[in-house]
Amino acid sequence: MQLRPTYLVSAGEGVHLYYFLQEPVQLYRNREEVLAELKEAFIRRLWNDTSSIRPDSPDITGIYQGFRCVGSQSKLGADFPVKAYKLSENRYTLEDIKASIPSCKVDLAPLYEKPRRKSTVTLEEAKELYPEWYEKRIVQGEPKQKSKKQGGTWVCNEALYEWWKRKITEEVKAGGRYFSIMALCSYGLKCGISEQKIRRDAYAFLDHLESLTEDEDNHFSRADVKDALRALKGDRKRLSTIASREWIEDNTKVTIPANKRNYRKQKDHVKVMNTMKALKKQLGEEVKEGRPKGSGTAEQTVREWQESHPAGKKADCIRETGLSKPTVYKWWK
Repeated sequence: MQLRPTYLVSAGEGVHLYYFLQEPVQLYRNREEVLAELKEAFIRRLWNDTSSIRPDSPDITGIYQGFRCVGSQSKLGADFPVKAYKLSENRYTLEDIKASIPSCKVDLAPLYEKPRRKSTVTLEEAKELYPEWYEKRIVQGEPKQKSKKQGGTWVCNEALYEWWKRKITEEVKAGGRYFSIMALCSYGLKCGISEQKIRRDAYAFLDHLESLTEDEDNHFSRADVKDALRALKGDRKRLSTIASREWIEDNTKVTIPANKRNYRKQKDHVKVMNTMKALKKQLGEEVKEGRPKGSGTAEQTVREWQESHPAGKKADCIRETGLSKPTVYKWWK
């Protein structure tokens, strides 16, 4: 069953469908992932039925995606303001939206969990209850350590940022251009790149991204770059952690292969594979012995390691491959 939108908004180069909810949904952090999954599933459902432009490449927008206000100037200029058309009085629940999506497997249960509340323990009480914590955090002033899941971040090698710039040039297509600039911002923050350089690099891609235009109603303009760069003005720590492989693939249409060693270090991966090989021999199964002795080169080893670790450092390569420092430095690309 297809739901009837509450409003249809013409933004100059396309239309947006608005489905009003019966009750507002508070955007607690523990609800973001579920709402994002539901919105993506709903967009794919609507896109398949209504779009004749890029039917296999829907524009997946996040739950915080901003849009032009009704009555404001559209991309086409002051003579073409953004207009809204009321289509119904309908208001929906999230369950209604999920029910309209065939075979939707999004679990809405987390939306009804109570958000965690801040502790009411006073600092004096914490000093008695948690003396080690009090000594480290309050007396010594050590910063709170956060995991990636909690929103923590770390500084990566600048090679990761340069790698993504090559991806924009070589693989980004229409439908993923806006988010490719957002990803550029995220990678830039991950790698400690200055905001000035990120902005300069983003605008440098404008002509290339505009050249990818397939539809005359969907050009890529300087305003699009400026809008994507607004991400730098938001929660920087959060932005620097959103560029997961899955997020980038979903929003930019760029395929990023997963680490073939399941994120193990090479020496650990070798141990696992040798154990599996020995077990197969015990069971009488045929085991391939790999490359003949002497085949392959140190250069190939370094190249393969770099390809699977675009943000890796020479020191990591030396440690994981077992090659000497001069050898790695000689073949480092």
